[in-house]
Amino acid sequence: MKPLDFQSFQQLQSAFANYDGNITVGGQSFPFSNIELSKPTGKYVSRAILRLATILGSKGFVQYAGNTCSPGLHFPEVEKGTNLAAVTNSTCGVIIMNVLGTPQLKDAITVIAEPFMNLTIQPEWNHFDDYLHAMSSKYRVRTNKVLSTSQDYQAKELKHTEANEWIPQCAQMLGHTLKDKTLAISPKLSTMLHTFVRTMKDKFKVWGYYHNEKLCGFISAIESEHGLYAMHLGLTDDAAKDQLYQRMMYDVIAFGIEQKDEFVCLGRTATEIKSTMGATPIENSYVLYAKNKLLRSMINLYAKRFHRVKPYQLRNPFKG
Repeated sequence: MKPLDFQSFQQLQSAFANYDGNITVGGQSFPFSNIELSKPTGKYVSRAILRLATILGSKGFVQYAGNTCSPGLHFPEVEKGTNLAAVTNSTCGVIIMNVLGTPQLKDAITVIAEPFMNLTIQPEWNHFDDYLHAMSSKYRVRTNKVLSTSQDYQAKELKHTEANEWIPQCAQMLGHTLKDKTLAISPKLSTMLHTFVRTMKDKFKVWGYYHNEKLCGFISAIESEHGLYAMHLGLTDDAAKDQLYQRMMYDVIAFGIEQKDEFVCLGRTATEIKSTMGATPIENSYVLYAKNKLLRSMINLYAKRFHRVKPYQLRNPFKG
């Protein structure tokens, strides 16, 4: 998986409302943003802590490399053993970076994250059927069942010129899909989607899925020179029962194959499901650095005592 070209990445990051400028990380200029929380309900963390985190984030006390609205497009590079305070010019209280691997940095806490799932498109795959035939019979049957179960849903590329018509519905479905999955994302999902449409233009693809002429799901992706990055996905509960989640992923893979891409990054979450599609994990983690030693100790305590990565089992659907 190769990163999105830095110019496009920078353009997107600077368009988000919580963008807070660039800082130097290991000699590289990298965009940073203030942390935003989507729904401080208290389900995962106490409301008091979430309210405090929201206030600190809005004041620029907590800063994030890139933006939580666009994970996996580019990663800051920091060498193992580096003192993070010595290689950044940030003046904030807490720095959070999503990096590849699990680097151990001086005075920083490394927290393992769910991997990015990346499908490498083989040169001999010219059409989706080629991908399908590369699977063992067990997984080919499963894939065909998904396609059969969801066959009543019609896919349609959503036009950027009509964004005001479909973005509110897509934002609502995205919020519903994310409600039990994430905290750190823009609370204004419609504005976020508009930012992608306005900034990425033709590189930003969005497909809507209709059942009886009603929009029931959508998936978006960013095209790059080398590959395709699946970005946002939302759907109704009824559509989920009809396996539309998997269907949309397969359709993105089919698009990547047709475009002769080198890879399709399917993002994080649903690790085991994505491995049944042939995606393999790219290990990554969060590196957190707090200037205050007491705060650093509290973060370290959380990382050791409370943080857990959801367990998963990797599958391999391909023959051989």
